[in-house]
Amino acid sequence: MQTVAARYPQVELLIQAHGPLLRLTLGDWALPDYAFFLATQLEAALHQYEATRTAELLPAGVALLRLGRADDDTPPYRYGGIFQAVSSGPKKHQAETASLRLDCHLPLRQKEGFLKELDALCQAFGLDVLHYLDQQVAAQVNLMLFFGNGRQGVGGAPLRYTNVEALASAVKLPIAAYNAQSGHLGTYPTHYPRQGPHVVRVVDAEFVL
Repeated sequence: MQTVAARYPQVELLIQAHGPLLRLTLGDWALPDYAFFLATQLEAALHQYEATRTAELLPAGVALLRLGRADDDTPPYRYGGIFQAVSSGPKKHQAETASLRLDCHLPLRQKEGFLKELDALCQAFGLDVLHYLDQQVAAQVNLMLFFGNGRQGVGGAPLRYTNVEALASAVKLPIAAYNAQSGHLGTYPTHYPRQGPHVVRVVDAEFVL
């Protein structure tokens, strides 16, 4: 178990052992592909040692050994900025995708240039997904933009992290340059952005859109 955990250390992995009993606890509130890949590696190791499932409980007070933990040195997400942290509904294999959502409106004639600027920022920040919903309101357009990535850690590939504070600071520059304003114009549901999704960049579309 320690050998496997040392090879794939980026997911929370807790172990409790007492005599012949072993309990493994894997993952956090969100499970990327990396966690499922690690589970297959742990299963292979358990089979190698002829481990079997049991309903027998560990006694109280068994020491907890932490073998893995997410290695994320970016600032934690803070509520109240220009981004909302959102989750999609179930997609392929019931997978859900976490994204950063930005609601804004701007002159319709500025939309194309604004999106190109955001696409360039995605490239700079290593983001593989940018798509949006829109709704025209006279000479303005309401936008609901989603920034994110596709599947994370497929085949044990290292997880990638985004500095949300730095991304927000960078996005504020084209927001100002293209006269974009926070929020949406008009009334709900008439002017709510529902047209789309329109894809600027995407990977693993069947898991994202």
